[in-house]
Amino acid sequence: MKHTKGKWEVGGQDPDIYIESGLKTLCKLWGQGEEQEANAKLIAAAPDLLECLDYVLGSFSLERTENFDLLNKCKEAIKKATS
Repeated sequence: MKHTKGKWEVGGQDPDIYIESGLKTLCKLWGQGEEQEANAKLIAAAPDLLECLDYVLGSFSLERTENFDLLNKCKEAIKKATS
């Protein structure tokens, strides 16, 4: 995967909140308040969420029909994040 490796963390304080990985600033979030903080937490969790989706795809049997919807949603989310 092509994203910045390592732990992504929320840095700064309202109104200057940003996402960082090590010494690298990945993005700055505009706005203020609870919505800005919630968006920052979601973005910081993105690499972990992507890793979980990839794990789910590798763990479930493609032969079991009850998994098709879950697996397709995982595939769609990964495609949206990496295309």
